Parts: sequence; C-alpha cells; structure tokens
Amino acid sequence: MVNPGSMGQEATSLELELADDEATLALGRALGRTLGAGAVLLLSGELGAGKTTLTRGLAAGLGVDPAYVIASPTFTLLNIYPGRLELFHADLYRLGPGEADDLELLDQAASGVLAVEWPERAGQAWPAEALRVELAHQDPGRRARVSGPAAAIARLAAELAAGSKG
Repeated sequence: MVNPGSMGQEATSLELELADDEATLALGRALGRTLGAGAVLLLSGELGAGKTTLTRGLAAGLGVDPAYVIASPTFTLLNIYPGRLELFHADLYRLGPGEADDLELLDQAASGVLAVEWPERAGQAWPAEALRVELAHQDPGRRARVSGPAAAIARLAAELAAGSKG
C-alpha cells in the first residue's frame, strides 16, 4: 500500500506497508530502477528491520549479477558491486563519532549509487537530496517510509505503481 505524504514544497514521502521480504525486495528493485549516478540512499531501522533485504532488491534493480551475495558489510564497512551503476553498500553500525568521515563515502560512490545502513552514525554528513528509507517491524511484515526530493519520490511512486500492474 502506498500513501503519499507531504514534507513541504521540495521534499515528500511515501508510506509503505511491506507484507514480507518479497515486498521489501520489490521496493529495493524499484529504487534501483529509478536512481541515477551519485544517488545516496540512507537506510535506517533497528536490527533485523530489513535494511540488507532492501539492499538486495536495490542491487537487482541496478542490474547487479544475481551470483553476488549481497550481505551487510558490518565488518568490511563497504562492499562494491558492479551493475548498470555500481552499488556501494556501506554499514556504519560499528563506527564511532567522526569515524565515518574518514571513509569518504560520497567521493568514492559519486559514479554509482551509495546505500548506507546506520547513516545516523555519520551525523548530518549526508547531502540534502539523499533519499531516506526508514524501516520498522510491524505485525505482519514491516513498514517503510521513503522520503526525499519530490521528483525522486514521484519517480519511485510511478515505478511502484507500474510494478503492481505487471
């Protein structure tokens, strides 16, 4: 279910009910099909909320070879996967204040799509045009709130609508 919400003139959001992992993967695929080079996707939610599952769908939408195992880079900090656009998948869970700055993630990922789990560990270092996905458990499934620039949210809503018809 998609419920458009408003966050002002320049930004907007979508509220989504994701019944299961397949619905979370579908959201990720839709994001991957709509994002361009330099896009930043900030993934928030408690442990087990679906951040890595969503990133698996994102990888599929970006054309990453399904032979790649998309896993949370909790210990490696950053995994890079080739696709239509490279996917830079970062997990900042184990970092302390200021440590994320040393990674220079935005510079590294400028030619691809950067997906960041636990972005709050880096404070306010993210660009204003970043898309934010907040995931939360609900019974059954999970709830997602995707927020960001109005044009990006409109493209995502159109992609999700097209996907639900086919």
